Order: sequence, then structure tokens, then C-alpha cells
Amino acid sequence: MTGLSSAFQRPVDRPPMSPTEAPAAPAADPAAFFAAPPSSPLELLQARARFLADSASADKFESAVMEAREGNNAPLASAGSWLIGEYAKALEFVEGEDDLSLFIQGSSELELGRHAASAATLASAASSNDPALAAVALQALLADQQDDAFRKALPKAKLTESDQAFFEGRSAELDGDYAEAVKCFRRALELEPNHDGARFRIAFRADLHGDDATAIREYEAFLDRRPIPVSALINLGVLYEDRNDFERACGCFGAVLRRDPGNAVARMYFHDAHDSLDMFYDENLEMKEDQLMKVLRTPITDFELSVRARNCLTNMDIRALGELVSHTEAELLEFKNFGETSLNEIKRLLVLKGLRLGMRREDGSFIIPEEFDAVKSVNLETELAWLGPLSEEQKEALELQISTLNLSVRCHRALVERLNLQRVGDILLYSEEDLLGMPNFGITSLNELQNKLEEFGLRLRSGRGEEYSGDMPEDNNASL
Repeated sequence: MTGLSSAFQRPVDRPPMSPTEAPAAPAADPAAFFAAPPSSPLELLQARARFLADSASADKFESAVMEAREGNNAPLASAGSWLIGEYAKALEFVEGEDDLSLFIQGSSELELGRHAASAATLASAASSNDPALAAVALQALLADQQDDAFRKALPKAKLTESDQAFFEGRSAELDGDYAEAVKCFRRALELEPNHDGARFRIAFRADLHGDDATAIREYEAFLDRRPIPVSALINLGVLYEDRNDFERACGCFGAVLRRDPGNAVARMYFHDAHDSLDMFYDENLEMKEDQLMKVLRTPITDFELSVRARNCLTNMDIRALGELVSHTEAELLEFKNFGETSLNEIKRLLVLKGLRLGMRREDGSFIIPEEFDAVKSVNLETELAWLGPLSEEQKEALELQISTLNLSVRCHRALVERLNLQRVGDILLYSEEDLLGMPNFGITSLNELQNKLEEFGLRLRSGRGEEYSGDMPEDNNASL
């Protein structure tokens, strides 16, 4: 692995804010938030649970927040930005010195790692009657390592029962009694199953003590929440990296960078994991990536879209699938005249190709979705147009399983096991030169394959021009 080895990095010790006991509510229309916005920190936390109940609701709410920012409606823009986890933007719009404004400013500074600023903003908030504001003020003191001030403020703080258990656990940690601390955190989770602070500390303590399985399980529980805490994503990414799961590690760090492009820690880990990912490519993954890039070059004009959707993409200068999946849902919805109907039409199109929006990483490369199937994503008739018009018999032959060719063990293994091919038509996506570049695939294997294909009226492309007839090396070994 290049760069700093994550095996020797301590997990990020910046837990998400402790939520109060806000009961989960059914997903709501974003219009309700803007019609009657929260007036207190507690109401804002409860609104987060309500309006981000699922991905569809979260996407709608995010679009509504963008409109509030475009309209320069400061109170709604700050509260809405905080709710979806865009803390830097929340700070841009926050104004006033009421409890809600103090909460948005102080908690946003805390989430962005500005611990001293957060502690200063919330200096007198630990004694607030609002339990959410009191809790975040205590978090700020801990983050700024003002341990004595925290111990002094804790007995007077008006907290919910779950937050009281949580901060008792934090106090036990300061005393070095980590077993007692974990008991307190688990009690907080029993009282409030969505207590992010308690879950994070359990994962953090397991991480420090080498219990990776528990740490990963607890960190992964955050992946179903919106917004996902940055510290949980970074720590989970490091654990994935330790397990050589560089694809998932890049996904974690990339998610942080999409929300906060200036996050230096996430950027460092992302480049480290991505460099390692390149080193660990196997042939099947490389083949899958090559095919993905072919699919992403497909012009939008190749697909049947409504006039509105097609015009919207044209106006955005989106000409190919690669440009389309580089955008997130929220980014598309920001464009003029691009609404939910067009978005759903686009998403249905991408699902058919095994793609999704938001696939481009921070460095310009693309994530390979688990649902992407390199074989199914190939349109054989289009890819094999160089063969000329095909008869019905030839088209049927393209769909035959490779096993029907009765190839030698050497040739069959090279195609099926090494290249992960399934259909006869898949073989024709490779040229003679491509196949001869594979280990243990020489002229004998090539001639055998060509003879079998000729029985169906098919052939390989030479890759060197049809006139090529030079000598090629014989197989190096007689058997596998």
C-alpha cells in the first residue's frame, strides 16, 4: 500500500452529535418543513429523522434545500443545509444568536473539525433548557479537550435519559474505565436505538482494541442513515482498507469528499486506497472495467427518451452515459426544467445497463457498481458490426454457451476461467492479438478456436489488419 499504512492509524475520534430521544416518524413532504420550519434545536433533530427517513425523501428534501439557497432564504437555507449534513453551507447562511442559530453554528463547526471554534460558540450552552443544545455543547468541550470544563458542566446539564447515559460513558472513558464506558453506551442505545454518538463510541472502542468485526458491524449500521457521519465513513474506510477491500474503502472516502471536497484526511486516505486498488486488479476486474468504459462511451442518442428528458440532457451538454452518471440526482435536479419525471426516466434507463447516478469518483475514475454485468451490458450486434450482416443461424450461434464448442481444456480454461466469458459471441469481442497476449494461449489454441468458430460461419478479428499472416509463437507448455 502506498502512503501512510492504515494499519497504524488510530480511528478518527470525532463522534457524531448525540441525538435526543426523537421518535422516528413517517417520511414527510419537504414542503411541510419550509412551511413550518423548526424553531428549536430539538425540533431540528426530530425533523432530520422525519424528512430523511428514506433515500427518496432525502433526495427530495435536498432539492428543496438547494432552492432555498438559490432564493437566499437564510433561515431556511441554514436549517435545511444542516439537516442534510452540508455543514459548510449551513455556516454560510446561519445568522442570529437564538438557540437554533447557536446550535446550527456550533454543531456545524464541530462536524467540520473546528473544535475550538465550536467550544467558543457554545460556551454557555451546556446549561440550556434545550436538551439537544446542551448535548452538543458538551460534545464540543470533549472535542476541544476541555475535560475539566466538561466534568463541571455535566451534572448541571438538562439531558435526555439516553444522552445522560452516553455522557456518563464519555466520563468513564476519561477515567480510563473503558468497560464501564461501553456498558453506558449500550444502555444509551437501548434507550434510543438511533443514538449515533453511542453507536460510534462502541465502534471506536472496538476499533482501538482490534475487534474489527464489531467495529465494522457498528460503523456499517450508519450506512442506512442520512446523513452518514463523516468520522464513521473514514474509520470504516480504513478498516476496509486493512482488509484489502480497496473498492469499498474508496467508496467511503469518496462519499466524504463529495460532501466536503476540502477534507484533507479523506483525500489522503482516498489516494492511498485508490493506488492500492490499482495494484490489486485481477484480470476479471480489469475486463469488467474495460467493458464499463465502453458502455459509458455510449451516446445518449442511442436510447429512447422522452423529448423533455432528451432536451434537458442536451441543454446540460450531456452527450454520453459517462457524462450522465458523473452527476448525482441532486445535481440533475438543479438544472432548469429537469424534474422528478425526467429523473425517474433516466434512472430506469441506467438500471437496465447496470449503472446508477453519482458513479464518478473525486479523481475522475468511475466506481464499478456491484449490479454492473459486463456480459449483459454488451450489445453483441452493435459490437460485432464489423462482421457484416449476420444470418439467423449465426445470431443463434452467438448466444451458445462456450462449452458447446468442445474445446480443449487449455483453451476452455483460458476463455471461461481467465476471461470469465460465457457465450460464443463474447469471444468475438477479443481479437487474435488480445488472445495471444494471454499466458498459455498460443497459436495452437488460436487455431483450434478459429476452426470451431468457422463451423458456425464466424471468425475472430485479427487486430493487426486482415492481411496479417506473420509467424506467431507456439504454446509454451503442452498441458496445464
